[in-house]
Amino acid sequence: MSLHLYEYDSDNNEYLVVSEDGLQTSPVRTSHNGTNGEIVEQKLFLRNDDANFYYTIIRMQPVPLRKTRVGDINYPEAFVGFKILVQDGQPTESEWLAVKSGIEVDVADIGTTTAGDISHKPLWVQVSLPAGTRVQTIRDVSISINTEVNPVGS
Repeated sequence: MSLHLYEYDSDNNEYLVVSEDGLQTSPVRTSHNGTNGEIVEQKLFLRNDDANFYYTIIRMQPVPLRKTRVGDINYPEAFVGFKILVQDGQPTESEWLAVKSGIEVDVADIGTTTAGDISHKPLWVQVSLPAGTRVQTIRDVSISINTEVNPVGS
């Protein structure tokens, strides 16, 4: 699959690949205040790296959606929240509130039968941590991308 996630490096004015063929070759790194709890938002980009293909029925889902242990007690509200919104501008608080954590997101087709689209498609991720979250809890969070791959011209 030639769909990859990118982050934008504004210091060097370039896009940096985050994943390659499902491997976290250069994972996104964020800092979180686990003591007090925190919400972190980051803009990423989805891109087709091969103009010979186009993609339909694209679905993205944060993985894993799991409970975290806070201290010696499991609290029902003590979980890491992971949301995705596909849009260019930074989402508002009300837009984030309308999205349930861990929900699969549909993405518009990338390319057509006559042309592969290799532009960067913006999306936002939001990770929320409850107070008292251990740092190692969120090291393996990822985004699963499922799609149908089609050769251009078919």
